[in-house]
Amino acid sequence: MDIVIASSECEGIIKTGGLGDAIYGISNALSKYDEFNVYTILPNYKNVNDEDFENIGRFKFSNSEIDYDIDAEKISGNFLFKKIGNINVYLIDNDYYFNREDIYGYDDDLLRWTFFSRSIHELIKHESLNPDIIHTNDYHEGLLSFICKNKEEINCKHFISIHNTYFQGHYQFDESSPKSLFDYYIDANWDEDDINLLRVSVSNADRVITVSPDYAELIKYTDFGEGLQDLYCEKNAVGFINGLDTSIYDRQSDNFDSFVEVKERYKLELQKRFNFKIDKNIPLFAYICRLGVQKGSNIVYEAVDNIVDNGQLIVLGTGVEEFEELFSELNDKLDNYIAIIDFDSKLANEIYLASDIFLMPSCFEPCGISQLIAQYHASVPIVTDVGGLKDSVIGYDLDGANGFKLEKFGTKEFLDAINTAKNIYFNDKELWIQLMKNAYNADNSWDKRIE
Repeated sequence: MDIVIASSECEGIIKTGGLGDAIYGISNALSKYDEFNVYTILPNYKNVNDEDFENIGRFKFSNSEIDYDIDAEKISGNFLFKKIGNINVYLIDNDYYFNREDIYGYDDDLLRWTFFSRSIHELIKHESLNPDIIHTNDYHEGLLSFICKNKEEINCKHFISIHNTYFQGHYQFDESSPKSLFDYYIDANWDEDDINLLRVSVSNADRVITVSPDYAELIKYTDFGEGLQDLYCEKNAVGFINGLDTSIYDRQSDNFDSFVEVKERYKLELQKRFNFKIDKNIPLFAYICRLGVQKGSNIVYEAVDNIVDNGQLIVLGTGVEEFEELFSELNDKLDNYIAIIDFDSKLANEIYLASDIFLMPSCFEPCGISQLIAQYHASVPIVTDVGGLKDSVIGYDLDGANGFKLEKFGTKEFLDAINTAKNIYFNDKELWIQLMKNAYNADNSWDKRIE
């Protein structure tokens, strides 16, 4: 079976968050099976290292009926290729749209993603890929299925995975994204004054997938559907929880007892590095995320004094400027606390290894990967009972417990969970070790997900 996976980011090429982890994980896991040929397609952004990629051809859009006077740089580019493991990785190379500092957030994003969708269509033809499934992710390739069906040149099934329905790619046509150029790219006359790329993608999909079972239900029957609830019901969206590519994390031991010694060593090293009190018996809390209300930054901030009263806290991440400033300001006011406003994957891995408790009190979470990474490193997560967090964390009072859950999002509930975790950590070592062991042994790997 030939599977084309199109995405705006992928771990190992370029990523900004969990989407990149998920794309690499599923691509890598599927490619291990002889019956799957996996083709993963991304834009060639400015910060992608493409030195080892081979230029396999140049493309230029042509149209059946629409005539438009346009610069060649806006309708042409190159196809680059590299084999990474068993994955066939293609880059869409176009300096005009992709040679920029950031991946997202430009006035002409509508045209950038439309160009990307049309380019994937051209690549599939150029390489004679003949896919059985085209799998797109979120809204960025939202027009690919529309283009394929409109041009009737590629006959296959179209799947879409929704990683976060909050982001839909809803655009108005304007000077930065003229409708005439948009029509040229899709080779059709769009008969509306605006476009919602996610709606288009879901409407044309043969299967709609979300990244956890609970999130699939939430987007069908609650406001978490962000206005597309009826469409998700019509398409019978289903959820499969994301996995973890364990090959990119080195926990240095596959034996729990010896791993505990590794964890203790990393903990003492971080305590020394950040001028914390050096004591293996003080609980070390970690909060690693894109700072913002979705990730519960407001209630984490309100709980900091409680956490460091008889514990320690490391905050790592970037995000909403307000929270960057709030967490940074505490650096000069609190002991046993540090906020590092940065995206540092190496440090993040060290913190996962060292920490005892991982904080992830999201107000909503389609899936989440941080809790899976934390569990893999026996850092016991505190999460809200929603979405993928609900599906991947078992509360401390249940069989197989590997974490703590807030029944609802709120400061009181979060503080209660922190105090419960501290109480067990200090006063019931047997239960605490079992929570760690259950987290450590939880098999959240992509291999397990697709077997």
